[in-house]
Amino acid sequence: MKTIHSLLIALLVLGSFTVSFAEDPTPPQKTPQAQIVKTAEEKSKAAELAKTYPLTTCVVSKDELGAMGETVNALYDGRLVRFCCKGCLKSFNKNPDKYLKEIDAAKKPSA
Repeated sequence: MKTIHSLLIALLVLGSFTVSFAEDPTPPQKTPQAQIVKTAEEKSKAAELAKTYPLTTCVVSKDELGAMGETVNALYDGRLVRFCCKGCLKSFNKNPDKYLKEIDAAKKPSA
């Protein structure tokens, strides 16, 4: 009986070590999100980046920029992304790499 009791205690202690080692102490990295341009500094940066922005349509909906009202400018990791509406910003943030590839492809001269 003493052996079974000792074995159970050893298993409990070992189990607690396994749980404590399994936990990752570093918090998960937050995925960057495109943020609407609001401050004067952001507006200035967006205006400069807009000079070389390759698309005249929303990268998400493909609608003409400005067709649904004022174009929504956002910054994503220091890059300008332009949308026809705030709803497209939300869609962009779900899969930014997909849309950034489209913007980058539009910058390259076609052969």
